[in-house]
Amino acid sequence: MNIISQKLSIASFAVILALLTDLLFPKAAIAGSIVPDFTNLGQKEIIEPEIITEERGRLERAGDKRPRKVIYVIVTAYSSTPDQTDNSPFITANGTWVHDGTLAANFLPFGTKVRLPDYSGNKIYTVEDRMNQRYYYRADIWMPTREAAKQFGVKRLKMEIY
Repeated sequence: MNIISQKLSIASFAVILALLTDLLFPKAAIAGSIVPDFTNLGQKEIIEPEIITEERGRLERAGDKRPRKVIYVIVTAYSSTPDQTDNSPFITANGTWVHDGTLAANFLPFGTKVRLPDYSGNKIYTVEDRMNQRYYYRADIWMPTREAAKQFGVKRLKMEIY
């Protein structure tokens, strides 16, 4: 067998294999050919940034929405000092930067929106951080300074969970 016929048989085998793959795996055929598209290697894909229009700490029509649960909980405050946090004091357990409206709570999932009406009226807090394991049914509000956290103290407050 000469080299030309050997190369032809390899190419024929590749075509037959591609056809069988398209038949056996139709989702790959729908998505496109199993052969990668190398036509735009020199071009860079432009990714448009996502524009976020919602404000942090606000619920849409908060007055119309009823809480799914109302409880009373012990609430304390913390600030971003190394003795009150771990080795990354400005990053929450959820991976976000601390901000006004950050709440630490072990008994609620990340992203849960809560309101503390007796303390801050209609202000919405988002659970983005965790507390020490020994504090399960407690909440901790992030404050920008240690003095503000100390001044807050310990309070038993009504918590509306959304």
